[in-house]
Amino acid sequence: MDYRELPDDRKEEFQEFLHYAFNLQEGPQDDYEWDPDEQPGADRVLLDGDEMLCVCAHHWFQTSLRGQQFEMPGLSAVASPPDHRREGNVTRLLAESLSEYRERGAFLTALWAFEHPFYERQGWGLATKWTRYECDPEALAFTRDSPLAGGEFRSVEADEYERLAEILAADNEGYELSIERTEEWWRERTLGSWRTDPYAYGWERDGELRGYVVYRVEGGDEGKRLDAHEFVAPDLEARINLLRFLANHDSQVERVRIDGPVDTGLLDMAEDPADVDCEVKPGPMVRLVDVPAGFEAVEYPTDLDAEFTLSVADPLADWNDGTFRVTVEEGRATCEPVAESSATTTDADTSHSADADVSAGVGALSQVFVGYHSVADAEALADLEVRDSSARDALAAMFPERDVFLRERF
Repeated sequence: MDYRELPDDRKEEFQEFLHYAFNLQEGPQDDYEWDPDEQPGADRVLLDGDEMLCVCAHHWFQTSLRGQQFEMPGLSAVASPPDHRREGNVTRLLAESLSEYRERGAFLTALWAFEHPFYERQGWGLATKWTRYECDPEALAFTRDSPLAGGEFRSVEADEYERLAEILAADNEGYELSIERTEEWWRERTLGSWRTDPYAYGWERDGELRGYVVYRVEGGDEGKRLDAHEFVAPDLEARINLLRFLANHDSQVERVRIDGPVDTGLLDMAEDPADVDCEVKPGPMVRLVDVPAGFEAVEYPTDLDAEFTLSVADPLADWNDGTFRVTVEEGRATCEPVAESSATTTDADTSHSADADVSAGVGALSQVFVGYHSVADAEALADLEVRDSSARDALAAMFPERDVFLRERF
């Protein structure tokens, strides 16, 4: 098997793989409106001789986590043709991708799963949930009478991405794993698309742009629907006015859909909460690429002194699959493998050390690492097992629960 960059002469085949995987209902295509070279990402392929088995793309994101900035590769466009499925090729592709990430020095990665159980078996863990509101635009008409209503709406252009980035950063404040978008990402993926470009409008007051919404209008079972897939309002005033903007489409669409962080505030704001459907949905999954590197990269409370053993089960990365001794002092940690002769016997089913202070699958550990799960929740809801109370206290102090919201679609 050969894992490598997509060869220039295989780009059409790459397009065919993605089309079959994600747009099967459209039927075979003679040509494509998009060019892989014009899209963000580094394309990869798994080859058996000259035969393409599966493909993917990597995005070299910069993300914020616990007050620091790190590279977090985003894995996307994983696709395999029907004649090469159920052969283990995607699993091989994932393992090779993790090796590439590790060579780059990245210790964390994220993806949007086509099937959560599949990626959970490969070591990824759910790390973001998000809210989808849907309603008749008339359900948002209350905003017209708000004392905060005012200002002006105008279309925003891609050349304004730097100001939009400032607004987005304010809206992302307090959330882990927010992405620092590049100019290319703003132009090609936020304000543009390889298929149909979206509309983008902003709200400003006294000449200052304060919020924006990016949306498309789609046909649906109940008529036309405005889908606001990016609704960015850092404060209540911006939120009221952007909702007012959407309400003003009542003569054009039958429904309005708004995606955003987990929040139920609109139910309290609406005159009748029963007029607004509110659904919480699963979002991206994360995975520690390199457990020791991740533990040693993050800063911890300077008054924390701790030492414990940690056993990790990892189905893809053998460098993670084992027992480590974690020591924390003066705000930093070391995470070193326990020599095999010093390790206790392991359970053949879990690869966890029988008497390590903490044991976990890499997915559950990843959820704690980014703050999606508290230690207590990971014990109750995932496969984190703590056998020593002082280790539990240390792990909870190292990785307190956080609000996590990774809004990028990739």
